[in-house]
Amino acid sequence: MESAYLKKLSEFLQTCRYVLLYGAGGVTGDLLCLLDPYLCKEKICIVVSDQKENQSVLKGYPVKKISEFCSMQKEVYVIISAAPRYVGQMEESLKAQGFLHYCTASYLVDRIYEEIWKTPIKKNKIVLGNGDAYGFGGNPKYIALELMKSEKKLDLVWITGDGDPGLPKGIRRVSYGTYEHYYELGTAQIWVDNQHKNFHTRKRNGQIYIQTWHGGGPLKKIEFDAEGLSDTYLDLCERNSEMEDLLISPSEFNSSLYRRAFHYQGEILECGYPRNDLFWESRERQVRIKKLFGVKPQEGILLFAPTYREFAVKKEDILDLIRVQKALERRFGRAYRVFVRFHPFDKEPEKKYTWHGEWTNVTACHDVQELLVAADILITDYSSIMWDFSLQRKPVFLFHPDLDRYEKERGYYLPFKSMPYMEVFSNEEICQKIEEFQEGRYQEALSRFLQDYGSFDRGTASKAVTERILKIIEE
Repeated sequence: MESAYLKKLSEFLQTCRYVLLYGAGGVTGDLLCLLDPYLCKEKICIVVSDQKENQSVLKGYPVKKISEFCSMQKEVYVIISAAPRYVGQMEESLKAQGFLHYCTASYLVDRIYEEIWKTPIKKNKIVLGNGDAYGFGGNPKYIALELMKSEKKLDLVWITGDGDPGLPKGIRRVSYGTYEHYYELGTAQIWVDNQHKNFHTRKRNGQIYIQTWHGGGPLKKIEFDAEGLSDTYLDLCERNSEMEDLLISPSEFNSSLYRRAFHYQGEILECGYPRNDLFWESRERQVRIKKLFGVKPQEGILLFAPTYREFAVKKEDILDLIRVQKALERRFGRAYRVFVRFHPFDKEPEKKYTWHGEWTNVTACHDVQELLVAADILITDYSSIMWDFSLQRKPVFLFHPDLDRYEKERGYYLPFKSMPYMEVFSNEEICQKIEEFQEGRYQEALSRFLQDYGSFDRGTASKAVTERILKIIEE
């Protein structure tokens, strides 16, 4: 599939000595995905006003100061590629420096959508995605699988990234950020996502945007409730809230949270999270997943899933999984296998954690929900998967040696000590808590917690969302 507009743009840009993308953030990264097939790479350069706070390379292109090109102003073409709130300021800067030929990324994207929107909306097309192409997982995965059971003829499209594994037969794939991606979005009746769409996304009349979100429970403060989030990110949140038509809620707490933290005023479907339906299935899935990883039926699985940190982990704050493993075996009387899943944003986890050859690194597994089904014990720190995992009534331990440092990055809706999970602050304490673990007391506290915050999960969320989608298509 080729864009006639982008082809003409490419021909024009070939006549320029250089094409400068002004801005080195996420907007430029997404724009490069879109324009890359149409650009002459030797002519492209990313430019910024101040290079001190920027990387030297972005997606393979050099990042330089725009002042380096002031001597060739008549020979270059500049595309202002930044969040909307900064575009006016950057345009004034260009004029002040004497640059004559420029446009904005928003202008280019608008022209592309004018072209795409000439094609009518396809009433049975549904485009689904997991974050910025994180793989086949999250709430959208389980909605897609449920939709595939429908007798109605549906055109299901999944947004993928480089290196993503194959999809189930009956689901088409489209690469994130490409012209084809925006074409599928622009001609589908329904979008299903679990994260905000980027600044290049446009919604037309007649389209329905369903947001399932990706975090549940009364944990990390998010969006407009959180401190320290950039104005650009909050702008993106606001823009998405204006486009969204339906949010999927896992609890009474999340329903009120969406109103306040997202500034969302639309419809909320209070049915639980589709990804959590697995927890109400038979134990056959757990047996199958254990077999897949070579875990013997009599062995338990400890899943360690730390969240992302901006700061380095101190040596004394590293979880001693060998000691923990032995404590679990003493307390529960069976052998345990250790699975470790690092956060997808954590590019160098080996610098933060020690490693043992007998542990299994499951970070590459796109669907963390299947890992939660397989695991018997979860150790995390500040991740919202503690809520999901505990829906299975399994033990959760929170390892918090760096609580004070992490709370400076992200606030929380309630103190961890008020949650039913076992909070510990050292290796000595976690081993002690494991050996002193009382199942009955934990189950009582967990039941009160889920009731107090109004969990909607009953194993039927996928069906509820699918029925709503099919109703939209019929109407």
